[in-house]
Amino acid sequence: MRVCIECEKNLMGNQRKFCSNACKQRNHYQRVKSQTNTYHSQTVRGLRRKLMFVLLSGGRCERCGYDKNISSLEFHHLRDKEFQLDMRTLSNSSLEILYKEYEKCMLLCANCHRELHNSDASIDSVLRLVGDSLEKSSDAKWMNSKKPLELATLSQALRALREGAETSG
Repeated sequence: MRVCIECEKNLMGNQRKFCSNACKQRNHYQRVKSQTNTYHSQTVRGLRRKLMFVLLSGGRCERCGYDKNISSLEFHHLRDKEFQLDMRTLSNSSLEILYKEYEKCMLLCANCHRELHNSDASIDSVLRLVGDSLEKSSDAKWMNSKKPLELATLSQALRALREGAETSG
């Protein structure tokens, strides 16, 4: 007589391994918990490794000192980038390989990292690049809003934003 592989009750009819859906789910949960390649275990392993490297780097952005959210902290390569130190790589590569790559990096917050890679994208330089007009250009067919603009130029909008920031801060 066949028995349930989870609770060892006798199986009936078409039952092959489990006597009930509850036993099947219990067995599956126990097996998945011990596996190292499930989504959950990879996520936990990646977070644990990222935390380790973040703490090795001092636990904060090396430019501005940001330290509130580990998701906002990123590794910037200073030289010889072989691969990115993202969650997928952190969870699926050996620690020796990860450490070698980590030694080529500095820890930055997402804002400092973007500014470092896009230093020419300040509001003033983008304003110079796109011009001063907020008018719909002939090549911007995707801009179909017919709402009137209160400010005629980007420089007026920028000036208003800066004045508002100065009075509120």
